[in-house]
Amino acid sequence: MQKIFSQEIRFKDNGKEFPKWEKKKLGGIAEKINNKNTVNQINFVLTNSAIDGIVSQRDYFEKDIANQNNLIGYYIVEKDDFVYNPRISNAAPVGPIKRNKLQLGIVSPLYTIFRFNEGNLDFYEYYFETTNWHDYMNSVANFGARFDRMNITNSDFLKMPIIYPCLEEQTKIANYLSAIDKKINQCQQQIEQTTQWKKGLLQKMFV
Repeated sequence: MQKIFSQEIRFKDNGKEFPKWEKKKLGGIAEKINNKNTVNQINFVLTNSAIDGIVSQRDYFEKDIANQNNLIGYYIVEKDDFVYNPRISNAAPVGPIKRNKLQLGIVSPLYTIFRFNEGNLDFYEYYFETTNWHDYMNSVANFGARFDRMNITNSDFLKMPIIYPCLEEQTKIANYLSAIDKKINQCQQQIEQTTQWKKGLLQKMFV
């Protein structure tokens, strides 16, 4: 992924080179979403985990962290919106950006939500799993008193430089990486099944 998104590896269009990649500002291809849960109409709270992505807060923490009686200030997140969590960790040194693949929900007002107006969503979901955008975030961040959280203005966030191959190459990259993910999942399932078979075999051997 690092080599693909840094253009060390390039795909071809039936043997021909794809056009040179452009570089755009995030605000030029996506919009910041500021829709708030003004009348407490939504109570499905989402959490942006650096490891697990966008998950149900109740399932993740095994309890409700947010006050279910006061969710008015929370932002509404639609499916396929992207969510930035400014909290840094070893797994996400500038905070994670994840795509909501669950359902309509709400997130903490500390998060930043944005929605792409163009481009392949799978491509950008993979892009934000790389470190290619980290240098920019570090260059504009003001850590302030909270050493565990990135403090970035909305203006600077939307100025983030984003690579922009043609749509055909975006799709080709996304499909390639998706095929690898499917292979990984198949291997993981095979490992789990073999592990269970081994446990059963050991039980029978030592009865």
